[in-house]
Formats: sequence, C-alpha cells, structure tokens
Amino acid sequence: MNDIRILFLLFLLYSFLGWAAESIYCSVPAGKPINRGFLTGPFCPIYGAGAILTVLILSPLKDRIFLLFLFGALLASLVEYGTGFLLEALFHTKYWDYSDQRFQLQGRVCLKNSLMFGIMSVAAVYYFQPLLLGFLGLIPAKVLPFLSGGLALYLLADTVLSVMEITTLNGKLAELQQVLDEIKEKAHTASVEKLEVLQDSIAARLDENTKARLSALYERKEKLESDFHLFQRRIIRAFPTMRTVKSNESLQRIRDRVQNYSRFIRRG
Repeated sequence: MNDIRILFLLFLLYSFLGWAAESIYCSVPAGKPINRGFLTGPFCPIYGAGAILTVLILSPLKDRIFLLFLFGALLASLVEYGTGFLLEALFHTKYWDYSDQRFQLQGRVCLKNSLMFGIMSVAAVYYFQPLLLGFLGLIPAKVLPFLSGGLALYLLADTVLSVMEITTLNGKLAELQQVLDEIKEKAHTASVEKLEVLQDSIAARLDENTKARLSALYERKEKLESDFHLFQRRIIRAFPTMRTVKSNESLQRIRDRVQNYSRFIRRG
C-alpha cells in the first residue's frame, strides 16, 4: 500500500462500510432510516481512520488473533475517544454519550463498543483488507488519479459544508437559548412557571413595554424553532444523545419539534 491513492480509496471504502453498519444498527431499532455520521454523504471517517490504522499497524499480528483483537479494540477506542474529544473541543457539543453504559470512560467510549471494534479489527485484517484491495486492483491505472482526486474534492467539500452547517446550528441553538432565558426571566417576574402559559397571561400582569418585548421574543422563538435546514434536522435525528455545553434546553425543544415533524410526515 505504497500508493497514497489506493490508501485514500481504502479509507473511503471503510468509511462507507462503517456508515452503512452504523446506519443499519441505529435504523432497525428506531423503525425508520437514520443517516448516521457527521457528514452529509454516506461516509463515517472515524471508521475509515480506525480501519486504516488497524491494517497498517496491526497486520503483523495476523497470526496472533487474540492480540489482534485486543490491540484492535484498544486502537479503535483511542480513535473514537480522540474524535469525540476533538468534536467537543471544536463545537462545544457531545455528539454521542455512553454515560448510561456500565463500563465507559467520560461517555466517549464504552466496553461494548470496544469489544465490537476488536471483532471488526479481526474482520478487517483477515477478510475486508484483501477483498477491498482486490476490488481496487480492478480499477485501471489511468482512471485511478481521476477517481481518487474527484472523491477527495467531494470529501473536502462535504466536510467544509458540514462544518458550516454545524456552526450555524450551534449559533441558532445559542440564540434560541438566550431567547428562552429572557422569556423565563419575564415569566419569573410575572409569577408564571411555563413558557407556553406566559404568552396567554401577559396582558393581565405586565406593563406595555414588557408585553411588547415578550411578543417580540415569542416571535423570534417561533422563527428559530421552525427555521432549521434539512442537514441540521438530520444531525439532530442522527445523534439522539447529543448535548451541548450551554444550550441543552433549546436543543431539546428543537429535537421535540423535529420528532413531531417526522411523525407528521409518516402519518401523511
């Protein structure tokens, strides 16, 4: 595997296989299709990175299957932990959380997944790696640079657009949280506990300036809760345990609305 183009295509193939396995694993219990992964396209780079590192580093252990399983589980878990840590640092959001699992580390990795990673590592070295290399060997040499180059541009574009959408989503959640906090402050002033009740009670309890401000806040809240793009709704559906550092209340309201919207679509 001295050819960087072959290595990149292997990375994409493993990323696709990981995306397919993850999506099926999550879709079957949910009873609906779920597009898992950070990117819009059918790729989970975390699986691609883990698989490539496994076959590059651990292939010498092919004849020692237990060590291959053990170190494969450890290596893949390190990749998952590092990816989770990096995403949290960049976007202030925890996209998956295994805190409810019995054996876990800071919610980023858990024993059940690590054992599955160990099995997948053995499968990658023994089965998938020779199979995928044989498949890539069928690609004509003249086609290889165009195929790998085109897919690299696609992956770069998908990554950039996904990061932009995630940044926009986080900005909307933060703004919505500010609106909710201000409404709750007014609700406390009016001795009203629920946001939905406050709107019907403001006429009798608040002065004109406060009523005008609350009307503007509710209008902004409604716009923010309804104005979420397809990609942003997909991310919320794809990561049901996702939570943010400062905007969990607004995220939960959006998640509830997305779920209600999905049920409405299915009934229609």
